[in-house]
Amino acid sequence: MNARDDADWAGPGEAFATLGNETRVAILRELWVAAREGPVPFSELRERVGTRDSGQFNYHLTKLCDRFVRKTDEGYTLRAAGGMVVAAVLAGQYEAGGFDEPVSTGDPCPDCGGDVVLTYADERATIGCQDCDYAVASAGVPPGVFEDRDHADAPVLFDRWLRTRVAGVAGGFCMACQGPTAASLSPAAADGSRAAKFAEAADVHVQYECGRCGEIVLTTVPEALVHEPAVVAFYHEHGLDIGATPSWRLPWLTATPAVVSEDPMRVSVTVTVGDDALSLVVDEALDVVAVDGDATVTDAPATD
Repeated sequence: MNARDDADWAGPGEAFATLGNETRVAILRELWVAAREGPVPFSELRERVGTRDSGQFNYHLTKLCDRFVRKTDEGYTLRAAGGMVVAAVLAGQYEAGGFDEPVSTGDPCPDCGGDVVLTYADERATIGCQDCDYAVASAGVPPGVFEDRDHADAPVLFDRWLRTRVAGVAGGFCMACQGPTAASLSPAAADGSRAAKFAEAADVHVQYECGRCGEIVLTTVPEALVHEPAVVAFYHEHGLDIGATPSWRLPWLTATPAVVSEDPMRVSVTVTVGDDALSLVVDEALDVVAVDGDATVTDAPATD
Protein backbone atom coordinates (compact mmCIF):
# COMPACT_ATOMS: atom_id res chain seq x y z
CA MET A 1 0.00 0.00 0.00
CA ASN A 2 1.44 3.40 -0.90
CA ALA A 3 1.17 6.79 0.77
CA ARG A 4 -1.68 7.84 -1.50
CA ASP A 5 -3.87 5.17 0.15
CA ASP A 6 -2.99 5.41 3.83
CA ALA A 7 -1.37 8.79 4.52
CA ASP A 8 -2.68 11.01 7.30
CA TRP A 9 -3.28 14.26 5.40
CA ALA A 10 -3.88 16.35 8.54
CA GLY A 11 -0.20 17.34 8.70
CA PRO A 12 0.07 18.46 5.06
CA GLY A 13 -3.28 20.22 5.33
CA GLU A 14 -2.03 22.23 8.26
CA ALA A 15 1.16 23.04 6.36
CA PHE A 16 -0.74 24.46 3.39
CA ALA A 17 -2.99 26.44 5.73
CA THR A 18 0.15 27.99 7.22
CA LEU A 19 1.04 29.39 3.79
CA GLY A 20 -2.33 31.11 3.30
CA ASN A 21 -0.99 34.59 4.03
CA GLU A 22 0.84 37.05 1.78
CA THR A 23 3.26 38.14 4.50
CA ARG A 24 4.37 34.57 5.13
CA VAL A 25 4.93 33.90 1.44
CA ALA A 26 6.88 37.18 1.24
CA ILE A 27 9.08 36.04 4.13
CA LEU A 28 9.91 32.82 2.29
CA ARG A 29 10.67 34.73 -0.91
CA GLU A 30 13.05 37.15 0.87
CA LEU A 31 14.88 34.31 2.58
CA TRP A 32 15.19 32.64 -0.83
CA VAL A 33 16.74 35.80 -2.30
CA ALA A 34 19.12 36.11 0.65
CA ALA A 35 20.07 32.42 0.73
CA ARG A 36 23.67 33.00 -0.34
CA GLU A 37 24.16 35.73 2.23
CA GLY A 38 23.58 33.42 5.18
CA PRO A 39 21.09 33.83 8.05
CA VAL A 40 19.05 37.04 8.01
CA PRO A 41 18.54 38.84 11.36
CA PHE A 42 14.96 39.54 12.46
CA SER A 43 15.07 43.31 11.95
CA GLU A 44 16.65 43.03 8.51
CA LEU A 45 14.15 40.39 7.41
CA ARG A 46 11.23 42.55 8.59
CA GLU A 47 12.65 45.48 6.62
CA ARG A 48 13.07 43.34 3.50
CA VAL A 49 9.45 42.16 3.69
CA GLY A 50 8.19 45.69 4.38
CA THR A 51 6.11 45.03 7.50
CA ARG A 52 6.05 47.94 9.96
CA ASP A 53 4.37 46.19 12.88
CA SER A 54 7.10 44.18 14.63
CA GLY A 55 4.60 42.13 16.65
CA GLN A 56 2.54 41.16 13.62
CA PHE A 57 5.67 40.26 11.67
CA ASN A 58 6.95 38.11 14.54
CA TYR A 59 3.60 36.29 14.65
CA HIS A 60 3.78 35.32 10.97
CA LEU A 61 7.47 34.42 11.15
CA THR A 62 6.88 32.18 14.16
CA LYS A 63 4.18 30.29 12.25
CA LEU A 64 6.74 29.45 9.55
CA CYS A 65 9.51 28.34 11.89
CA ASP A 66 10.41 24.66 12.24
CA ARG A 67 8.44 23.57 9.17
CA PHE A 68 9.52 26.11 6.52
CA VAL A 69 12.07 28.36 8.24
CA ARG A 70 15.04 27.57 10.49
CA LYS A 71 15.88 29.92 13.37
CA THR A 72 19.54 30.19 14.38
CA ASP A 73 21.55 32.44 16.69
CA GLU A 74 22.55 34.53 13.65
CA GLY A 75 19.07 34.86 12.16
CA TYR A 76 16.69 32.96 9.89
CA THR A 77 17.22 30.68 6.88
CA LEU A 78 14.98 28.62 4.62
CA ARG A 79 14.43 24.95 5.26
CA ALA A 80 14.13 22.63 2.26
CA ALA A 81 10.32 22.73 2.41
CA GLY A 82 10.36 26.54 2.32
CA GLY A 83 12.63 26.51 -0.70
CA MET A 84 10.29 24.12 -2.51
CA VAL A 85 7.36 26.48 -1.88
CA VAL A 86 9.21 29.40 -3.46
CA ALA A 87 10.39 27.24 -6.35
CA ALA A 88 6.81 26.13 -7.04
CA VAL A 89 5.64 29.77 -7.09
CA LEU A 90 8.40 30.75 -9.50
CA ALA A 91 7.77 27.75 -11.77
CA GLY A 92 4.14 28.78 -12.20
CA GLN A 93 4.82 32.25 -13.57
CA TYR A 94 4.26 32.98 -17.25
CA GLU A 95 1.11 34.53 -18.67
CA ALA A 96 -1.71 31.93 -18.46
CA GLY A 97 0.40 28.86 -19.14
CA GLY A 98 -0.10 28.72 -22.89
CA PHE A 99 0.95 30.04 -26.31
CA ASP A 100 -1.43 31.73 -28.73
CA GLU A 101 0.14 30.01 -31.76
CA PRO A 102 2.14 26.81 -32.35
CA VAL A 103 5.93 27.20 -32.37
CA SER A 104 7.69 25.54 -35.29
CA THR A 105 10.68 23.27 -34.70
CA GLY A 106 11.92 24.15 -38.17
CA ASP A 107 11.93 20.49 -39.16
CA PRO A 108 9.56 18.57 -41.46
CA CYS A 109 7.48 15.61 -40.37
CA PRO A 110 9.21 12.33 -41.38
CA ASP A 111 5.81 10.83 -42.25
CA CYS A 112 4.12 13.51 -44.35
CA GLY A 113 6.56 16.41 -44.68
CA GLY A 114 4.33 18.75 -42.68
CA ASP A 115 5.57 21.18 -40.02
CA VAL A 116 6.56 19.67 -36.68
CA VAL A 117 5.49 22.16 -34.02
CA LEU A 118 5.13 22.63 -30.30
CA THR A 119 1.72 23.57 -28.93
CA TYR A 120 1.25 24.73 -25.35
CA ALA A 121 -2.19 25.10 -23.80
CA ASP A 122 -3.49 24.65 -20.25
CA GLU A 123 0.10 24.04 -19.11
CA ARG A 124 0.49 21.02 -21.39
CA ALA A 125 3.10 20.97 -24.17
CA THR A 126 2.98 18.67 -27.19
CA ILE A 127 5.43 18.24 -30.05
CA GLY A 128 3.98 16.72 -33.19
CA CYS A 129 2.98 17.28 -36.81
CA GLN A 130 0.25 19.79 -37.61
CA ASP A 131 -0.92 17.78 -40.62
CA CYS A 132 -0.89 14.14 -39.47
CA ASP A 133 -0.83 11.93 -36.38
CA TYR A 134 2.97 11.93 -36.03
CA ALA A 135 3.73 12.66 -32.36
CA VAL A 136 7.01 13.04 -30.49
CA ALA A 137 6.10 13.88 -26.90
CA SER A 138 3.44 15.36 -24.65
CA ALA A 139 3.58 16.33 -20.97
CA GLY A 140 2.35 18.81 -18.41
CA VAL A 141 4.93 21.60 -18.06
CA PRO A 142 5.23 24.39 -15.47
CA PRO A 143 4.96 27.78 -17.23
CA GLY A 144 8.25 28.85 -15.65
CA VAL A 145 10.11 26.55 -18.06
CA PHE A 146 9.45 29.07 -20.83
CA GLU A 147 9.62 32.31 -18.84
CA ASP A 148 12.29 34.89 -19.77
CA ARG A 149 13.44 32.77 -22.72
CA ASP A 150 13.19 33.18 -26.45
CA HIS A 151 9.77 32.05 -27.67
CA ALA A 152 11.36 30.39 -30.70
CA ASP A 153 13.39 28.13 -28.40
CA ALA A 154 10.27 26.65 -26.76
CA PRO A 155 10.43 23.26 -28.60
CA VAL A 156 14.06 22.69 -27.61
CA LEU A 157 13.41 23.88 -24.05
CA PHE A 158 10.49 21.49 -23.63
CA ASP A 159 12.42 18.59 -25.16
CA ARG A 160 15.39 19.20 -22.87
CA TRP A 161 13.16 19.65 -19.81
CA LEU A 162 11.24 16.44 -20.51
CA ARG A 163 14.36 14.37 -21.07
CA THR A 164 15.75 15.65 -17.77
CA ARG A 165 12.57 14.70 -15.92
CA VAL A 166 12.40 11.23 -17.51
CA ALA A 167 16.06 10.68 -16.63
CA GLY A 168 15.24 11.58 -13.02
CA VAL A 169 12.33 9.14 -12.92
CA ALA A 170 14.50 6.45 -14.51
CA GLY A 171 17.11 7.20 -11.85
CA GLY A 172 14.60 6.39 -9.14
CA PHE A 173 13.01 9.75 -8.23
CA CYS A 174 9.31 10.52 -8.69
CA MET A 175 8.44 13.69 -10.64
CA ALA A 176 5.71 14.54 -8.14
CA CYS A 177 7.02 13.68 -4.65
CA GLN A 178 10.65 12.55 -5.17
CA GLY A 179 9.73 9.10 -3.86
CA PRO A 180 11.33 5.87 -5.17
CA THR A 181 10.29 4.74 -8.65
CA ALA A 182 10.51 1.34 -10.32
CA ALA A 183 10.49 0.66 -14.06
CA SER A 184 8.65 -2.13 -15.81
CA LEU A 185 7.54 -3.12 -19.29
CA SER A 186 3.77 -3.15 -19.58
CA PRO A 187 1.23 -4.00 -22.29
CA ALA A 188 0.35 -1.15 -24.61
CA ALA A 189 -1.85 1.48 -22.98
CA ALA A 190 -5.41 1.60 -24.22
CA ASP A 191 -7.09 3.89 -21.69
CA GLY A 192 -7.32 6.87 -24.04
CA SER A 193 -5.38 9.18 -21.75
CA ARG A 194 -3.11 11.81 -23.21
CA ALA A 195 -0.10 10.21 -21.51
CA ALA A 196 -0.96 6.88 -23.09
CA LYS A 197 -1.33 8.34 -26.59
CA PHE A 198 2.43 8.41 -27.07
CA ALA A 199 3.02 4.88 -25.82
CA GLU A 200 0.09 2.94 -27.24
CA ALA A 201 1.44 2.49 -30.78
CA ALA A 202 3.86 -0.19 -29.59
CA ASP A 203 3.02 -3.61 -28.19
CA VAL A 204 4.63 -2.52 -24.90
CA HIS A 205 5.52 0.69 -23.14
CA VAL A 206 7.62 1.62 -20.13
CA GLN A 207 5.86 2.38 -16.87
CA TYR A 208 7.60 4.14 -13.99
CA GLU A 209 5.57 3.89 -10.77
CA CYS A 210 6.29 5.72 -7.53
CA GLY A 211 6.23 3.59 -4.40
CA ARG A 212 5.30 6.58 -2.24
CA CYS A 213 2.51 8.48 -4.00
CA GLY A 214 1.53 6.04 -6.76
CA GLU A 215 2.31 8.50 -9.58
CA ILE A 216 2.73 6.71 -12.91
CA VAL A 217 4.79 8.01 -15.82
CA LEU A 218 4.49 6.35 -19.23
CA THR A 219 7.06 6.56 -21.97
CA THR A 220 8.11 4.55 -24.99
CA VAL A 221 10.84 1.94 -24.76
CA PRO A 222 13.18 3.84 -27.14
CA GLU A 223 12.76 7.07 -25.14
CA ALA A 224 13.69 5.23 -21.95
CA LEU A 225 17.01 4.18 -23.55
CA VAL A 226 18.21 7.63 -24.69
CA HIS A 227 20.63 7.88 -21.76
CA GLU A 228 21.76 4.25 -21.95
CA PRO A 229 25.62 4.25 -22.04
CA ALA A 230 25.73 2.05 -25.15
CA VAL A 231 23.47 4.50 -27.00
CA VAL A 232 25.45 7.55 -25.87
CA ALA A 233 28.70 5.86 -26.92
CA PHE A 234 27.21 4.84 -30.28
CA TYR A 235 26.40 8.46 -31.07
CA HIS A 236 29.78 9.62 -29.78
CA GLU A 237 31.52 7.20 -32.16
CA HIS A 238 29.72 8.98 -34.99
CA GLY A 239 30.80 12.42 -33.76
CA LEU A 240 27.34 13.25 -32.41
CA ASP A 241 26.07 14.26 -28.99
CA ILE A 242 22.70 12.61 -28.42
CA GLY A 243 22.07 14.91 -25.47
CA ALA A 244 22.18 17.92 -27.78
CA THR A 245 20.06 16.33 -30.53
CA PRO A 246 16.33 17.17 -30.32
CA SER A 247 14.04 14.16 -30.03
CA TRP A 248 12.27 14.91 -33.32
CA ARG A 249 15.63 14.45 -35.09
CA LEU A 250 16.00 10.93 -33.69
CA PRO A 251 13.73 8.89 -35.99
CA TRP A 252 14.25 5.66 -34.05
CA LEU A 253 12.54 7.19 -31.00
CA THR A 254 9.14 6.86 -32.64
CA ALA A 255 9.80 3.45 -34.21
CA THR A 256 7.91 0.46 -32.81
CA PRO A 257 10.18 -1.81 -30.74
CA ALA A 258 10.08 -5.55 -31.41
CA VAL A 259 8.88 -8.03 -28.79
CA VAL A 260 11.54 -10.75 -28.83
CA SER A 261 9.79 -12.98 -26.28
CA GLU A 262 6.87 -12.74 -23.88
CA ASP A 263 8.01 -15.23 -21.24
CA PRO A 264 10.39 -13.97 -20.14
CA MET A 265 9.58 -10.51 -21.54
CA ARG A 266 12.27 -9.26 -23.90
CA VAL A 267 12.00 -6.22 -26.17
CA SER A 268 14.43 -5.10 -28.87
CA VAL A 269 15.09 -1.49 -29.86
CA THR A 270 17.14 -0.51 -32.92
CA VAL A 271 19.05 2.78 -32.70
CA THR A 272 20.08 4.25 -36.05
CA VAL A 273 22.68 6.79 -37.12
CA GLY A 274 22.85 7.13 -40.87
CA ASP A 275 23.34 3.63 -42.30
CA ASP A 276 24.56 2.13 -39.02
CA ALA A 277 22.42 0.53 -36.36
CA LEU A 278 22.73 -0.57 -32.78
CA SER A 279 20.33 -3.19 -31.41
CA LEU A 280 19.56 -3.40 -27.70
CA VAL A 281 17.43 -6.00 -25.94
CA VAL A 282 15.91 -5.16 -22.56
CA ASP A 283 14.10 -7.30 -19.99
CA GLU A 284 10.93 -6.58 -18.01
CA ALA A 285 12.86 -4.34 -15.57
CA LEU A 286 14.33 -2.36 -18.51
CA ASP A 287 17.82 -3.75 -17.92
CA VAL A 288 19.85 -4.18 -21.12
CA VAL A 289 20.56 -7.89 -21.57
CA ALA A 290 22.06 -7.83 -25.09
CA VAL A 291 23.78 -5.33 -27.37
CA ASP A 292 24.56 -5.86 -31.05
CA GLY A 293 26.43 -3.10 -32.87
CA ASP A 294 27.17 -5.02 -36.05
CA ALA A 295 23.78 -4.47 -37.69
CA THR A 296 23.34 -2.15 -40.64
CA VAL A 297 20.27 -0.55 -42.13
CA THR A 298 19.46 0.71 -45.58
CA ASP A 299 18.20 4.20 -46.41
CA ALA A 300 17.85 5.18 -42.74
CA PRO A 301 17.28 8.93 -42.31
CA ALA A 302 20.25 10.87 -40.99
CA THR A 303 20.09 12.42 -37.52
CA ASP A 304 22.06 15.57 -38.25
